[in-house]
Amino acid sequence: MKKSLNSKLSSWSVFLALLLSPLCLIAQTAVTGKVSDANGEPIPGVNIIQKGTANGVTTDFDGNYSISLQTNSASILVFSYVGFKTQQVNANGKTAVNVVLEEDSQLLDEIVVVGYGTQKVKDVTGAIASVKSDDFVDALPVQPEQLLQGKVAGVNIVQSSGMPGASSTVRIRGTSSISAGNDPLYVIDGVPLQFGSANNNISVATSGSSPLSEEATNPLSLINPADIESIDVLKDASATAIYGSRGANGVIVITTKNKGKFGNFITYDAYTGVSSVREYLPVLSADEYRQRATENDLPFSDLGANTNWQKEIFRAAITHNHNISFAGGSETTNVTGSLGLNDQEGVLLSSRLKKYTGRLNANHSALNDKLKLGVNMTYSYIDEQRPALNSNIADEGGNILKDAIRWAPTLPVYNEDGSFYQIGALRINPVSWRDVTDESTNTLFLGNMNASYELIEGLTLKTSFGYSNEKVNRYSFIPSTHPAGEGQGGFGSINKYTNSNVLSETTLTYDKEINPDNQITLLAGYSYQRFLTENTFTSANNFVSDATQWNLIQSGTIRANTSFKDANRLASYYGRLNYKLKDRYLMTFTLRRDGSSRFGANNKWGTFPSGALAWNIIDEPFMQNSKLDNLKFRLGYGVTGNQEIPNNLYLEQLSISGSAIYVFGGQAVPSVLPTNFQNPDLKWEQTSQLNFGLDYGLFDYRVYGSIDYYIKKTDDLLLSFSTAAPSVVTTQWANVGEVQNKGIEFSINADIIDNGTAFWSTNLNLSSNKNEVISLSNENFQRDEIRTSSGSGVVGNQTSTKIIKPGLPLNTFYGWKFTGYDANGMETYLDEDGVEGADEVAIGDANPDLIFGFNNTFKYKRLDANVNFRGTIGNDMYNNTRAEFSYTSQFPGINVLRSAFDTGASREQVAQYSSQWIEDASFLRLDNVTVGYNFNTDTSKVFKKARVYVSGSNLFVITGYSGFDPEVRTRSVGIDYLVYPRPRTFQIGTSLTF
Repeated sequence: MKKSLNSKLSSWSVFLALLLSPLCLIAQTAVTGKVSDANGEPIPGVNIIQKGTANGVTTDFDGNYSISLQTNSASILVFSYVGFKTQQVNANGKTAVNVVLEEDSQLLDEIVVVGYGTQKVKDVTGAIASVKSDDFVDALPVQPEQLLQGKVAGVNIVQSSGMPGASSTVRIRGTSSISAGNDPLYVIDGVPLQFGSANNNISVATSGSSPLSEEATNPLSLINPADIESIDVLKDASATAIYGSRGANGVIVITTKNKGKFGNFITYDAYTGVSSVREYLPVLSADEYRQRATENDLPFSDLGANTNWQKEIFRAAITHNHNISFAGGSETTNVTGSLGLNDQEGVLLSSRLKKYTGRLNANHSALNDKLKLGVNMTYSYIDEQRPALNSNIADEGGNILKDAIRWAPTLPVYNEDGSFYQIGALRINPVSWRDVTDESTNTLFLGNMNASYELIEGLTLKTSFGYSNEKVNRYSFIPSTHPAGEGQGGFGSINKYTNSNVLSETTLTYDKEINPDNQITLLAGYSYQRFLTENTFTSANNFVSDATQWNLIQSGTIRANTSFKDANRLASYYGRLNYKLKDRYLMTFTLRRDGSSRFGANNKWGTFPSGALAWNIIDEPFMQNSKLDNLKFRLGYGVTGNQEIPNNLYLEQLSISGSAIYVFGGQAVPSVLPTNFQNPDLKWEQTSQLNFGLDYGLFDYRVYGSIDYYIKKTDDLLLSFSTAAPSVVTTQWANVGEVQNKGIEFSINADIIDNGTAFWSTNLNLSSNKNEVISLSNENFQRDEIRTSSGSGVVGNQTSTKIIKPGLPLNTFYGWKFTGYDANGMETYLDEDGVEGADEVAIGDANPDLIFGFNNTFKYKRLDANVNFRGTIGNDMYNNTRAEFSYTSQFPGINVLRSAFDTGASREQVAQYSSQWIEDASFLRLDNVTVGYNFNTDTSKVFKKARVYVSGSNLFVITGYSGFDPEVRTRSVGIDYLVYPRPRTFQIGTSLTF
């Protein structure tokens, strides 16, 4: 019985073994791991499939995954994710597989921001350039526009000075206007902002001979560069026409970070740095000063000092920056935010900037993604201290830099009792300028709420509401104990400026793929925007006490008490059609109609059309065997406008005249006089632009780039004309004249080395623009020329240094052409016509012939480096500072440059503006070098990413220019007078993601 039972059990065992054997063959082995990008950031949503099966999973928010392998199939895992190269890994015998995905070199699916929407690069028909946050260097600058320097062809950015928070001049494809603004339109998170140069110069300094700075505050410095996800530059009319009357100077679209749904994380970024002046102006040292004075038998004051005044006013400045950002969310909701602090000392005494920023962005989708809600909010606060440095100072007036250059090095800084050694009100101890207080606070709130709903498939209604409010409060005080304030019993001022903006927009978008060969996108929209500007200014002197400063301004004698309130409105209808045929033939047509309160009754409304065609040649059947990866031709034409002028110029204007006062009944009554004739025909400047473009890519996109050629004509220039005498009214505004810009832009990107271990990519961009004034007249108004840009200090004060004239470019220097010295050491100049002495001629051009940027990224294992160069060729600079300190007529009353004694000029020669002081300001700058190391955080339970780096900025400049720096501007482009020098900076920092 037992034998029979055992026999049966044995048979059943064999049967079960045979039955279960297939199941054994598909037994599963668990594999876990983490997927991240090259920077160590986790990538959620990566598809992981066992090759040859349907067995797959996706990574979670932290990039982690776990998959059970089927042993009856190959143990190869396939990792795929949009924007990254698909990667296969053999997991045989492994229980843990961590993968680093490489970004896909296929660039045509990259998204760029266009007006009121986004597009794939492949579908773009206009001239658009994009800079992503991945392209930014570590230790970001304070000013966001500097992120574009040297990165985008056709964009020229010149920082006005090296002062913390200094403004920048941004020009896209040249200068088009004479009186209206030339700044591009800035759109931040969908809100167009009024940062135009004509209406929003928020310099709140006093004028005339005041030592206080007149440099405009940079409104963009209120944006934290660490918050920026991308900056898209719309350059040609087909791209900017959707912004109509504000698109003539190009559009810069800034999008802040909003990617919470891609992972939950907290990142802490910090750096500290030290800045110093790159070089000093070569004035006479104490020994050289004594020697020159003795050689020329000139009496001078010698108190035995050996003072280098530039070293006394400049310092090693410390900067530190801290930024905490976070992101989180779910499948339907994502939230991102940040808190930032930047504390930057200036290299010049009494200069400092503290910036506090906060940002919160959130998005939510509901009803199966048909309803989408979003909100973006930014708040910034800047506390700024400015030095007593005015580049617009007249004649003998002084400030901290001017006095440091001209004060005798044989004089001491302090008296024996510790007080400042002084001479008088016209020659003030440079270090003592630190006792002058000039501080300001600047706040910005920028918000945007939007909601969209997909009414039917492909048809989406979106409405948004935007608001911005910027406030600048500036306070200054010169104590009565300071030589600059002693004669007026102290001087104080309060200046408050507010600029607010309300925006309401509604758009309807229809996106439909009719069939595989035909796709259409239609956009229709309405926009209303209102800008309000308010200002109050009060100044006083003869204070009872210096102790209260401006806080009790009524304790002094009120010298000025003014205010204004101004508003302008813009209403717009706009539409755009995008059509794509067979993925090869692309068409874009745009039409915008703007109504502005700034223009006359006969021209309140303007129409701005554009059209563009593109041909993806690479997708043609005859290109199937081509070695090219991309070849696209673009053609675009459009008309845009410029409305950046002061409000109400079309109206007859009245003003209070302080010089004409009448007495009635013992009361002094100021007169009210007309100052401007009305012009109901006043309208927008119009810019028409034709653009030819070619995009290319080859060697599996190891090399790619673009070439663009454009012709840009601006007519109906907004100019002010003098009225015929006798007339109480002196000016009238009219649309007269034409300016043309023509240029070519070239960019090439190349991945020179990419072998998995080592990587080297490079970018070279070049642009050349030719500017010309075509006309300054029409049938009603005639003008042969306009003289502009008077000099400063003792050279060229009240003398125009530039001319606007048909046949010449804007920013042409005009004056006497220096030819040498006569036998008596007096300057001689060109007599072109041989009649009545020297003639004024064109003596220079501030516009560069070529702008270029050369950017490199290196990676080796966990090391990386960025090296960025940029420069210009062919631009001239009027060195007003050198001109002032190159004449020996006042030596040794003032110090001078060493070169002043090498010219051969007589001491009788008076200071004179001429071509002698026009210098070639071409330069090559090593803008930034950053070297970083990324730690391996795969086994860390705390860090998702850890990085350290060192960085250097403005490391060297190769130039023939003799000033502090060849890349500056004071009152006008191409003029250098007592400009705050641009410092050299070294930084060390870290980035930690938790």
